[in-house]
Amino acid sequence: MNETRILKAERDTSAEYIEFTARVNTHQQKFLPFIDFSLNYLPACYQHDEMRNLIKSLADLTVKIKVKDVHEIREKFWKDKTHFFDEEPRSKSIILGSGKVEDVTLKDGPCPCRCQKCISVPKKKWGEIRILTSAQLLYDDKDAKQFVCTLFFDDETSHTITVIGEKIVVKNIERDICIFTCVTCDLDLIACLESMLDKFEECWENAFDKYIHSVKWEDEKLIVLVSHPLGYKKHISIGKKLDCKRDAEPKGINYDVPTLPGSRGAFLLVPDFDVINKNIKVL
Repeated sequence: MNETRILKAERDTSAEYIEFTARVNTHQQKFLPFIDFSLNYLPACYQHDEMRNLIKSLADLTVKIKVKDVHEIREKFWKDKTHFFDEEPRSKSIILGSGKVEDVTLKDGPCPCRCQKCISVPKKKWGEIRILTSAQLLYDDKDAKQFVCTLFFDDETSHTITVIGEKIVVKNIERDICIFTCVTCDLDLIACLESMLDKFEECWENAFDKYIHSVKWEDEKLIVLVSHPLGYKKHISIGKKLDCKRDAEPKGINYDVPTLPGSRGAFLLVPDFDVINKNIKVL
């Protein structure tokens, strides 16, 4: 299934449409709105507050990503390597994806954000937000400046905040990882995200202590993903790692987690606490 899609225009993203599309998956995989998530959807060995808090803290940091104006060179660059581009000509195409807030930093000096206040009189203190996503979503810094990132989109009643992309700081095509920055003069937002990052780290450590000796991940192979399918509100996908064929050379993780267009770039939560060597994982 293609997780990234170039669209001609905003399309219907009703809950009914998403539910209908997601039901195509097999093996009773779960794909549900974040606000409807409960421990009952997890394997019995993970039905504890530690895992629920970890998933919730990841959801808090999950970002909806939209590129309004796709770079022509970028389309040609990826067209030979992927198959998520439509063949029809496009003049007002967009790309939808997901990501995770990876870090925030306070900065001094004239604020470079593009809000009306800072364009007139730049503030002297501002913040930088680093977002982790898929390398397939960005071609260069010109693409990054077209990124519109929506935070806190849990449901239709959420008070969302939008930040604009600035530049790419890390890009690894082989590992399909990209980190780009956004800037903001909203210091309350930076403080809020910093608190959420601390919470995520705390929840990871609590879950680590809970499961390192009680659950063998290779037995359960649990994979959890939080994304914005079709640019809609946050959804949680629950699935398992798939075993590779003996002769196959593994690249990343194969899994049966259900996804939809717009899920590309979402952070894969792999609770392999008993496995020593871990890597950053994004979809």
